[in-house]
Amino acid sequence: MSLSDIEALNPREREEFARCAALLTAKTFILRETPENTLSREYSFIQRKRELFEEYLALSCWRLYYDAQLGVIYVKNTEGYNKVTLNKLTTQLLITLRLVFEEKRMSGSTVNVVGITVGELFAKMINELAVLTKKPMQKDIKDSFRVLEQHNIIYRIGDSYDDMECRIKVLPSILIAVPNDRCKTVYEIFRAEIKEEENEAADESAIN
Repeated sequence: MSLSDIEALNPREREEFARCAALLTAKTFILRETPENTLSREYSFIQRKRELFEEYLALSCWRLYYDAQLGVIYVKNTEGYNKVTLNKLTTQLLITLRLVFEEKRMSGSTVNVVGITVGELFAKMINELAVLTKKPMQKDIKDSFRVLEQHNIIYRIGDSYDDMECRIKVLPSILIAVPNDRCKTVYEIFRAEIKEEENEAADESAIN
């Protein structure tokens, strides 16, 4: 690829190319379907110009991937520069959402997007999966959801994450962000931590 390949695009295409390249490196995942269930303009453009994007991104150590089954186009930096360090709550939310998505797939559902309310999610985290002992502070919840939304892992249907009835759509990109083996390993770590905390609390009660 040379600069002339990009210059050969018409002005509107060059503008769209620059915008989509920036979105890819900022968000990691581009989904085929929009929240309105229409074909994504960005996905369609990247798909049409796939070879040009691959060569352009490779110049700065990015590799482009295309999963037609899930309807996801995504990038990885070969030098590891796009890795995001998540705090504990964001990781707990991510793992729980991944498990929710997998449950739907195991039930035979063919949908690529799974819905759950904020209230249902935290009930599952506390009562069923036991990766939390209580609901976190609201600011921390909103900050964690925004990180996942920023990277096109989820999107919100509703006014605010403050509302327990606010609905979250879990996107198929979560299967790429959290592979099955990693999901199981991290979940077991969280369960072990909670168990240890419970044992320590029981020991303190016995002493008192």
